[in-house]
Amino acid sequence: MLRRTLEFFFPPSVSTPEELKAFAAGEASYLAQKTVIGYCRVKTMLDYEKLLTEPAFRDAQESCRWEAYAGTLGDMLIMIEGWLRPGAEPARQRLADSLVAFYPAILGEHVPSHRQDWADSIAAFERRFALARASEPAAPEQVVTETAKLIHELVPIADRLKRNDREVINGDLRLHMLAAHSSMMKRFRRDALVAALTT
Repeated sequence: MLRRTLEFFFPPSVSTPEELKAFAAGEASYLAQKTVIGYCRVKTMLDYEKLLTEPAFRDAQESCRWEAYAGTLGDMLIMIEGWLRPGAEPARQRLADSLVAFYPAILGEHVPSHRQDWADSIAAFERRFALARASEPAAPEQVVTETAKLIHELVPIADRLKRNDREVINGDLRLHMLAAHSSMMKRFRRDALVAALTT
């Protein structure tokens, strides 16, 4: 308990590739879960716990959460690349190559029951990442737009009840992403990470 309290007030630094991978996976998981489950709770209110006993709702929410995780993980890695990006090639390319490899490594740790693999998500991320690294880094709150659209589409709420809620989901996701960015700024040891990812 003391260790958890200390980590809350004095979060451990992130200075190695393994620590960076754990940070990206953990923050992405939190973003996906908080947004999907939070939205479902708000929309169903007192019926939420009852709905969780229904396999169709429970399975659909779980599928949405995993698909959202694939999105938020990509968002997180794009944000990280933009902040760590060295000033010149070839270090910039080496860092990008290191980070893009995190995505399949992290997703491959678990394949949910509604999927056979993550091949389509990995291919989509690689295309998106290539465009992002060739552009100026986007603001943290701007990188989650496509993930918000995906959540809005997949979340197991009737269309008539959620049709005007895309901006609500986007706003919630943006707030969580800004919090993750703030944590990154406090915890990352930039020079050590860039050195580790470019050598």
